[in-house]
Amino acid sequence: MVEPQQKRAKLPPSGDDSGGQLLPRRYLEIIHAQLIRKCLCSLQLPDILHTLAVCNDCFSAHPVAHMLRLRDETLLYVSMLTLFFEVSLRQQSRGVLCSRISEVVAAGADNEGAVLDILFGFVASEDKYVSYSASRALSSLLLMLRGRACEMVLEKLVDNLALSTNLIEVGHSIEVVRRVIEWKDLDEHPLEGTDSESAQPPECAKITLTPADTQGANEVKYIATKKLDCKWFLLVARLTQLVNEFTVEREHVIVSFLTLWESLISVKANLSVTDTKEFYSGLERLMTPLTRHTHTVVWRKVLDLYNEVLCYGSTLALQDVLAEEPCTLAHLLIRAVKDRRFLECVPCGGSAGNRSQPIQGSTMDTSAGPSSGTTSGTDQSDRTILHKVVLVVLKAIAVTVKETRCDSSSENSSRSGGSGSEDVDMAIIERSLREVIRKVDDFVKSKLPFHPEAPMAEWMVRLFADQDDWLVESMVCGLDIFTGLGLRIRQQPELHACVNPHTTFLVFLETIYLEHDVLLDLLVSNETSFLLYLLRYLKFIRRSWHEFASHCGRQLEEVMTVLIRLRFAIDRLVSKNLFPYNINPVLKLLQKCEELYEVGDH
Repeated sequence: MVEPQQKRAKLPPSGDDSGGQLLPRRYLEIIHAQLIRKCLCSLQLPDILHTLAVCNDCFSAHPVAHMLRLRDETLLYVSMLTLFFEVSLRQQSRGVLCSRISEVVAAGADNEGAVLDILFGFVASEDKYVSYSASRALSSLLLMLRGRACEMVLEKLVDNLALSTNLIEVGHSIEVVRRVIEWKDLDEHPLEGTDSESAQPPECAKITLTPADTQGANEVKYIATKKLDCKWFLLVARLTQLVNEFTVEREHVIVSFLTLWESLISVKANLSVTDTKEFYSGLERLMTPLTRHTHTVVWRKVLDLYNEVLCYGSTLALQDVLAEEPCTLAHLLIRAVKDRRFLECVPCGGSAGNRSQPIQGSTMDTSAGPSSGTTSGTDQSDRTILHKVVLVVLKAIAVTVKETRCDSSSENSSRSGGSGSEDVDMAIIERSLREVIRKVDDFVKSKLPFHPEAPMAEWMVRLFADQDDWLVESMVCGLDIFTGLGLRIRQQPELHACVNPHTTFLVFLETIYLEHDVLLDLLVSNETSFLLYLLRYLKFIRRSWHEFASHCGRQLEEVMTVLIRLRFAIDRLVSKNLFPYNINPVLKLLQKCEELYEVGDH
């Protein structure tokens, strides 16, 4: 391709590097500045390659400890490599690559081994800034590698995870693997436009790649999961040991590993079920170290991991048949709460009696008067842990109810006359879950000043009111628990009141001040599972209209006003083709509820 005429940025001649420094700092700064523009066309290819060769020779010929005397130059070199690999990778994923960057990548292919050795040396450096910078560069370079070179790098990284005694090296090796697992082809920086070529200057000579050249990073993710799979048991054993022997120095490694584990099983990683199945093993080993003496950082990260496994609102609630792994974890959590005093070990502050102010909007017992303390409520860290532990237990209950119904239905469908096994199973489950719900209720009320008579269906909304995704997921769980237990729950007035979804919905509307616009925002947003919740709840209203109307009582008119206004708002958007998906099922259910209301059969 003939390059356009343009003014080229000249690298200084080799003899102009003042100070006799080993590294050509001025050259690196010029390349770095051009990479920020995402184009190297203004530089001559021989000059770029010469600069890189000088740097590589310096780092290959001198020990890392010696080169760290030139710490600023070292960080500049690593930063330049990181930027080069990231720009190249992003342009490759979009299929339009700067021609000069492409030439540098091709010319440097024969020298990949030396660059990798340099970066691995820096990752093991005691200087945490150099180590971190090198891990960033290494992760971007790894996503560009193919074949045996990619496998060798991943093998070395996994060996670091399993065997290295250098905690900085272990932590940053984990970060390299995690960035590979989380990398997405369609990631876009907030400052970049939607046009794939808009980030490059107009004078850049671009080349267009074939679709096959843009998909290589997915191969790297696949290889990474296989390398981790081979040593997963050993890796989990090491993590468990680090958690049991927690120190501040080990915190980075523990947090990084648990974050990697969460990424491996997350649906956002876009990995297949077969690729991630092994990573569900070992979850139970993290339960034992969770005691009242365990550091709060460990508690938070383990709860994040468990909540990801029990990803109810966006995954498990939609499945007809649940996989064995999340069900096993749900059983483990329920047994821990019911029989092993799990909630008593949760590190989330003192009792509700020490709190000075009630939670806004909730039914509180104010007879005790104000506290003499200087703090009001649990601190943010304690509150976050409390949120996460309550949510994970709610999801465990919902998963267990759903699993039992699925298993019983499958068993009954295979028999010609058997129809009672579901009732027997549900009776057993109901007794256990009633105890778990009671313990969760006592736990929350011991930490926060909710009224002693407030049912879980009410305080659940108050508790999660400041976190939309958790709030909606908890509401989905409560609705599925109630409907999943079927007629049995109506025979237990206390349990019926505790998880009544009508109570939850009324408190939810009160929390949003009866604003239908909030419901519309939640429906349009893709950050929660509110569509699933509203669809299921409207079906539930249709099936039990008299119960719904009776429960609303004098509030029925204002509740229906909100739903009717929501229908009008949706209709307006649909008529203008502005709704982002097919909302007709919700519209039909809203219309049906409106008809039932207008008939006056309540």
